[in-house]
Amino acid sequence: MATTPATWSREALAAAPQSYFDAVDAMDVDAVLAHFAEDATLTVQTDHVTFDGAAEIRRMFTDFFASSKTIRHEIRNIVVEETAGKVATEQGYIGELQDGSQNDMHNCNFFDFDAEGKFERVIIWMAGTNPLH
Repeated sequence: MATTPATWSREALAAAPQSYFDAVDAMDVDAVLAHFAEDATLTVQTDHVTFDGAAEIRRMFTDFFASSKTIRHEIRNIVVEETAGKVATEQGYIGELQDGSQNDMHNCNFFDFDAEGKFERVIIWMAGTNPLH
């Protein structure tokens, strides 16, 4: 997928992942989807699964939220490549699923932005069992 140079400032690019994780942690699927372009892809690289387009991404998050009691992300490091419209994050994910299982994972996300400042591609690397299906 070709990356279009971002029209956002460095600060706005850096703020977008936190806004996204805040929406995920609040289990607000509409706020999560507001970060994605309609034709975006979300890939869990470590599980070899890709969700294509807003409808598949919505379904995945709806299922994830339904299976979760609590979700919390903490960004530990962030790298912004402003001219390319790319951001990489290193974060912790701590959550409890409805079945009582606990997750305490170390993950990295890679965000590619389109010209409107929406995610056109997100790639996730997870340490542990993928709770996103």
